[in-house]
Amino acid sequence: MRALLELYEQVVAALDARALARAGASRAPTPGPGGRLVVLGVGKVAAELYEGARGSESEAVLVVPPDAPAPPGARILRGNHPLPDAGSLQAGEALLAAARSLGPADAALLLISGGGSALAEAPHPDLSLPDVRAVNQALLASGLPIEEMNCVRAHLSRLKGGGLARALYAAGVRRARALVAVDVPVGGVAAVSSGPASADPTTCEDALDLVRKYRLPAAAGRVRETLKAGEPADFVEHEPLCDLRSPALEAGRRAPARILEAPVRGTVEVFAARLARERGFLCASGELEVRVPEGAPPGGRDQHLALLMARELRGEAGAAFLAAGTDGRDGPTESAGALVDGTTWEEAERKGLNPAQALASFDAGRVLGALGLLIPARHTGAHAGDLYLMRR
Repeated sequence: MRALLELYEQVVAALDARALARAGASRAPTPGPGGRLVVLGVGKVAAELYEGARGSESEAVLVVPPDAPAPPGARILRGNHPLPDAGSLQAGEALLAAARSLGPADAALLLISGGGSALAEAPHPDLSLPDVRAVNQALLASGLPIEEMNCVRAHLSRLKGGGLARALYAAGVRRARALVAVDVPVGGVAAVSSGPASADPTTCEDALDLVRKYRLPAAAGRVRETLKAGEPADFVEHEPLCDLRSPALEAGRRAPARILEAPVRGTVEVFAARLARERGFLCASGELEVRVPEGAPPGGRDQHLALLMARELRGEAGAAFLAAGTDGRDGPTESAGALVDGTTWEEAERKGLNPAQALASFDAGRVLGALGLLIPARHTGAHAGDLYLMRR
């Protein structure tokens, strides 16, 4: 199992956002005469992106998680993840205010990574913080694909769905570029953090259809239209720095592993069933969907997948499986994921941990924690989805 953990650490180091942004920094927009370059960043690794991309004359407003670094010279705002809090609302308003403070001679470099949908929010005026949290909690528990979650989020926000681009354009800014660490399977750069500087292909009616279909809280029906392709404010160029394929590609470069799929899509259960049919040294990456039972304890999809694979691998000597987030956190838990082998399931049964019941109640973390198989959470400085490794 140690070899899989070491490979995971190597992949995380290779995807450090500082190095990725450093490579793209030469393409930052240039201010006009007398203008200034302002950096606006949001996401789990916005601080690291800034450390890699910043110039000596740039100003910066960065919205980051509580455990992210605070680069000197930047105004740091901290929101919450995965549910927005009061800090998230303050951060969203600060980003919009910073955009409105610019002028026609100024340029904006946007640094966007995953997690921004919760870290920064400027909701529809009719929505309170409890409304925003209730909608996001329902979305997280629903098992919806991320693109459908983002559709709802964008139509409830003045920041998402191109809201930041609208603010920049209204201020007279015409020089803007976004460097993006992509963590979504569909939509590319325009979908990360619910697309604050991107045109949105979905409509209010699309969002309302999802609200009705999944019986989301009534507050989710207070929609507003998002920025559309071809509108004047749809002017920000976007450049991807990495995406959900990157972890598997990096693993394949560093080990004799066959890439099974990148990016992975679908549910945790379907992917586990596919892995059950495979043999060899395999890697994959992406973000899977999971439906959380009502009343379930806080859990993560990687821990759930790892326990599913412990059941599949039971009794197989030498078999091992790892599932972990490249950002160092698996959902609202204190672990990055988990590592199991062919002895895990039977050991859990011998110790009376009832792994079958844990799977049914989305309580894998309790079992894997008791066995010492969780990978501790930390802020890694990378954010490119989840990595899956199997040796069988």
